[in-house]
Amino acid sequence: MFKVGYGANLRQTILYHEGEVYKGINKFLNCRGLGMCGKCLVEVTPIENSGSRTVFETLHRIPANQRLGCRAKVVGDITVKGSFKD
Repeated sequence: MFKVGYGANLRQTILYHEGEVYKGINKFLNCRGLGMCGKCLVEVTPIENSGSRTVFETLHRIPANQRLGCRAKVVGDITVKGSFKD
């Protein structure tokens, strides 16, 4: 468990604290946080504390309880679980 500032980028925060965002080959083959690959999926609870959904999440058809870590902004207390995508 760790604290982050309001509006912090979820992917950057997880990586900074040495958490896992990607699985397998996706650790090397990803878009580096640009929202294009759809590989940094995380399950967020409660979802409303992770900012508003983006066009990238609509294009990738991300389920309602998940966010792209690179597009999610922390706006309240949340619990995050990796939802790795191959």
